[in-house]
Amino acid sequence: MLRLILFRRTRRLHFSSDFFTGGRSLAPSLPSPPFASSSCAFSTDGAPPRWHRRKRSKPPPVDQSQLDLAVSRLPPRFSASDLADALAGLPDPRLCPHLLSWALDRHRRRLVSDYSPFLAALKRLGVARLYRDMDSVADLFLALPSLPPAEPHLNTLLYFYAEARMLPKAVHVYTRMQASPDDAARPTAATYNLLFTALLGRDDASSYIHHVHMGTVRLLFRQMVGAGIVPDRLALNAMVKGYAQSLHLNDALRVFHQMEPVYGCEPDEHTYSLLVHGLCAQGRTRNARELFVEMRAKGMRPSRRACNSLVSAMAMAGEVREAEEAMWEAARAGRAPDLITLRTLLEEICRQGTVADAVALLKKIEVEGLVDGRMHRELLRGIEDDFGEFDGENELR
Repeated sequence: MLRLILFRRTRRLHFSSDFFTGGRSLAPSLPSPPFASSSCAFSTDGAPPRWHRRKRSKPPPVDQSQLDLAVSRLPPRFSASDLADALAGLPDPRLCPHLLSWALDRHRRRLVSDYSPFLAALKRLGVARLYRDMDSVADLFLALPSLPPAEPHLNTLLYFYAEARMLPKAVHVYTRMQASPDDAARPTAATYNLLFTALLGRDDASSYIHHVHMGTVRLLFRQMVGAGIVPDRLALNAMVKGYAQSLHLNDALRVFHQMEPVYGCEPDEHTYSLLVHGLCAQGRTRNARELFVEMRAKGMRPSRRACNSLVSAMAMAGEVREAEEAMWEAARAGRAPDLITLRTLLEEICRQGTVADAVALLKKIEVEGLVDGRMHRELLRGIEDDFGEFDGENELR
């Protein structure tokens, strides 16, 4: 059911096949078409030449001698731990599936009772981002009949699936854990945190993508609570992040106010920063300012993204004095504003006050070391281009 919901919701975004396959092509690769020429039936005379994407250089072939050397170093009757050590010591991680396949063909009965070789191969391939080979090894790993994997091993596989953005595979591992009769393989708080990170880990994604994923995240959170697992700060911050970045700020504030009285964990600077950024994106500068002040009163350090969002939102709302105070408060916390934030604030000061006020603030910002010489010249040039040159006496000339 969870996989079906995830497929239906993500299908609306018209993702490419890389979203579901982790970079694997579902169709065989076709040869590149030849360049158009005058003899070609589809050529167009006088048309500009087409730019073709540069082909990626193929990795060098697997060195068979290294595989033969690894096989020769194994003891005559090697155990699963010996094979795991050999897999971990291979110089090329692409050799892991070959060595594992060779060992299973000859000593399957002795190796299927231990999953350490499979875990060693999964870790080597996952760290090297060879996700196609990792997926093949994972199929063998999950098909072991004699020894079902435990929760730490399944969480390792789920982590690499999340890193590869292979979300249906990650959900399949989770549903297998949830349906397992063995308590040692049941999902834990770490399992849910991995899934939350996989679904909501991209900060640069649009609010619509987070809105689509929030249905799955809410379902996972309800299943987590229903299983008797108390959500920790990571899980609650994931809920706040999903709600805030999908612009459901009332739901995010509801989770924020329930963190300490219901779940027994206090919000941290990450929680406050997510809420400040989300409230500013929705134009609720008063609520964002209140949370920012509360955060600084507790000695917490906001993120640079939250500080820039607060200063920019307050400046665009016409609250110039409050925006300037928030900028200096963020600077005291070690969060210098970026170029776009300063430009927004200075332009709004020029509109509401005078160019002299903006230039004086810019000079003070430079003296305090918040900008370097290059940024100072760029900001001053922007003021002169939009509002005229400032000569210090007549203000504009």
